[in-house]
Amino acid sequence: MSRLRIIGSLGLLAGTIGVSGCGGSPAPDYATAPSGSVSVAALPAESPIECDPSTAAPGETVTRGPGDYQSALGVVADYHWSIITARDAARAKRAIRENQPMGTDPLIDAALTGFPVGSTYCLRMRQTAPDTVLLTLTTRPPGGGTTSFALRATVDGVPGDMKIRGEVSQ
Repeated sequence: MSRLRIIGSLGLLAGTIGVSGCGGSPAPDYATAPSGSVSVAALPAESPIECDPSTAAPGETVTRGPGDYQSALGVVADYHWSIITARDAARAKRAIRENQPMGTDPLIDAALTGFPVGSTYCLRMRQTAPDTVLLTLTTRPPGGGTTSFALRATVDGVPGDMKIRGEVSQ
């Protein structure tokens, strides 16, 4: 039987992934995953962080679901869902404007590593300008404590082609 141990940190802080065997039956076979995605054995489900859209203050959006490219809030939501829930590097890159450092392979890999498989999260977002989204990302890795991060995302584009230019701590 195989045991998976994931140690990570948020976003740009690099983590390491290690897999150790305990003997017994051979490792399970995995289907080929799409390019840029990570295949791992299933982990026990983490109880989701409370993320109730009805708790949003006026002008605030609360979500942990996939977003879209129709709005600044939608593309920020889609990026975080792609990294934390779907663990889909290609989808995360599509949410980022071309030639932006945030979309490079090392930074996408660091973001994936920063949120261990099975992490749960909630976004509380507020668009403060056409190109600015302020957000609080609350996350909890499997078996870990809850941590919140205050972030500012810059975006550009038109509905249907909104993209993130960058995201920084605030």
